[in-house]
Amino acid sequence: MDFNDTPEEAAFRQRAQTFLAAHVQPRAGQTESLQKRLSDKEYMLAAKAYQKAKAENGFAGITWPKEQGGQGLAPIFSVIFGQEEGKFDAPAGPFTIGLGMCVPTVIAFATDAQKERHVGPALRGEEIWCQLFSEPSAGSDVAGLKTKAVRDGDDWVINGRKVWTSGAHYSDWGIVLVRTNADKAKHKGLSMFFIDMKSPGIEVRPIHQMSG
Repeated sequence: MDFNDTPEEAAFRQRAQTFLAAHVQPRAGQTESLQKRLSDKEYMLAAKAYQKAKAENGFAGITWPKEQGGQGLAPIFSVIFGQEEGKFDAPAGPFTIGLGMCVPTVIAFATDAQKERHVGPALRGEEIWCQLFSEPSAGSDVAGLKTKAVRDGDDWVINGRKVWTSGAHYSDWGIVLVRTNADKAKHKGLSMFFIDMKSPGIEVRPIHQMSG
């Protein structure tokens, strides 16, 4: 098997290197990461600016369909960009979960109007997503979750608690897994919603580690 870049891949790698050198600092020689050098607010502003630059230069949604704002490229190009980005202190972390899992779920299952509303802003770094799965009494066993959603006219009312929701305190939207039918087996009767994290009734409490 030939692991060398094809001419097209080599050109893409060179373009990625040029982009990264112009927007972020190399990891080599850095005594502290960018996240440690900046306040939380400054880091989030830097992360959003970096994601916007990626979108404007064709490095956001590399494998996503073009009709969804992506580049429509083969997976190897995403691998190449990841290899090169890993050499730099790039503030990409806040978007990893949203663009890696949440927004692809929206693309797969949401309506056209919902995709039009949400996919572009996420790709451009305007909005951040989180996923609300684990619960205090269920951990990572989503089949044991107790958070419920009950129909109220045209609405659904969600009640419950989630834990270990990475990035919840800075996220704009979240996908949440809840129980909508208690009469079915534990691994059934579940539904997924996406919610505005700034909605009334949502309280986010960060968990502070001993390390600070």
